[in-house]
Amino acid sequence: MKRSFVLAIACIFLLLSCNNGGHQAGGPLLVKGRCAVFYIPGEDKIRELKREFGEKDFPGIATTNEQYMNEARQFLTEKKVKIINTSQYELRFEKSNGDVYPVNLNRSKYAWEIFLFNGFDDPVKIDITNIREEFKAARMGVNN
Repeated sequence: MKRSFVLAIACIFLLLSCNNGGHQAGGPLLVKGRCAVFYIPGEDKIRELKREFGEKDFPGIATTNEQYMNEARQFLTEKKVKIINTSQYELRFEKSNGDVYPVNLNRSKYAWEIFLFNGFDDPVKIDITNIREEFKAARMGVNN
């Protein structure tokens, strides 16, 4: 069990180190254009989640979420959607008309999340277990 916990944490840090979209840590992440934002809990959030779910249950929860995130990542890569990985709590989605849609993830209900953004509608926080249907519903196709 300890090994699966270490594996889950290693996966989280690996995902964070890849494709960070060029944003700086500390400030809000500005998101523009068609993309998917993968929110992965940082160290503080992981401590909070461990308290909420319990040390014993956390590794299984983390592993399950990472599995769904990886499946979604593979699907979105096939669809040629830009993927941005972040642990930042504040996101600012800038629509093509210049309007900004802020999202604050510093709430206990957020853990592993994916937001789909087509660049002109509000971003959509999706059910990570149903990426194909969520992709359609968010109007992520290139010919919208």
